Amino acid sequence: MNLTNIKYLYDLIDKDSFVYFTIYDSKGSIMRDQCNEAYSVSDAKEDLEQFLGNNSGIFRVEFRKTKGNSPTTKNYSFTIDNQMKEQREDVGMGSPFMGSDQSSIIAAKDEKIDNLRNQILADSMANMNRIHELQIESVKREFKNSDGNNDALIQAAMSAITGMFGGQSIGVSGLGSVEAPTEILTKTNETRMTDTNKIINSSVVRLISNDPNFAEHIQALANLSESNPLVYNMAIVKLKDF
Repeated sequence: MNLTNIKYLYDLIDKDSFVYFTIYDSKGSIMRDQCNEAYSVSDAKEDLEQFLGNNSGIFRVEFRKTKGNSPTTKNYSFTIDNQMKEQREDVGMGSPFMGSDQSSIIAAKDEKIDNLRNQILADSMANMNRIHELQIESVKREFKNSDGNNDALIQAAMSAITGMFGGQSIGVSGLGSVEAPTEILTKTNETRMTDTNKIINSSVVRLISNDPNFAEHIQALANLSESNPLVYNMAIVKLKDF
C-alpha cells in the first residue's frame, strides 16, 4: 500500500482548487463528505485540517470537482497514515509518521547503548585501579627488602602515584612538578638529592608501607587542596599540633 504525504493534499487543494472531498476509513466507511457549495479553497483546507487534527488512523481521501459523487464521477484518491497532533509531538524530532511503538523501540535501544557505554567505562576504571593497587603492593615488598637506599624505591612509588592521578607528572608542594619516573631516575643518578627531597621520599615510602589505601588518601588530599583550600590549610595546621 502506497502512502501519500499529508502536506501534498493541501498543496493539491491549492493547485487544482479542490473544495469537494470524501474521507473513508480503512474499512471503506465514509468518515467525512465535504459537499458544501459555499466552500472556498481555504475553507476546504481548514475542514480537512480539522478532521485530521481530531482523528487518527489510515484514511483514503478522494478529491473531486463536483458536489455530487456518482459512480461516473472522476475522483483523485490518496491513502494517508495520520496521527493526532499529541502523538506527533511525542515522537519529537523523528518522522511525523513514526508510530509510538517504533519510538519506544528506538528509546529502548538508546538506553541499552548508554548502559553498555557506562559499563565499559566502569570496567576500564576498575582495571586501572587494580593495576595501581598491584603497583603499590610491589612497592611495599621492595621496601621490606630494601637495604636502606630508597632511591629506586621512590621512583616506583612515584610511578604508582602518577598512575592514580592519570597524568605524566605529580605536583609536589614547594618543589614544583616532579618529572616522569624515568627522568627522575636519570636526574637522581646525576645529582645529589636535597634534604627536602629526602624528607619527601622517606615520608612517601613510610606512608605507602603503613597505609594500605595511601593512593586514594593522597588523591583525596590533593582534591581537597584544590576544591577547598581553607579546609585543607586548617587540616595542615591541625597536623602540626601532633
